[in-house]
Amino acid sequence: MIDAQTRGPIRVTTDETAGPYIMVPVPQLEVVRNSLDKNQVKYWVESNAISLDRKPAVAIINLGLTGDARRVQAILDEIR
Repeated sequence: MIDAQTRGPIRVTTDETAGPYIMVPVPQLEVVRNSLDKNQVKYWVESNAISLDRKPAVAIINLGLTGDARRVQAILDEIR
């Protein structure tokens, strides 16, 4: 999936403490959530979106400590 703001691919980021997560522009959040739901991926969306330097807000989708970053990245890569 291409990030509408940066025009680059949306990537799963890994964090040893929190586990993998995805930063998604708020306008694209529903599309990502629908794909994760369709593929039965467990996740939760943080309640607050982040906006830096007056740029559009970004939501954080947490995949948990046991989240499969490679599988989720493959799902994201298939979204058009």
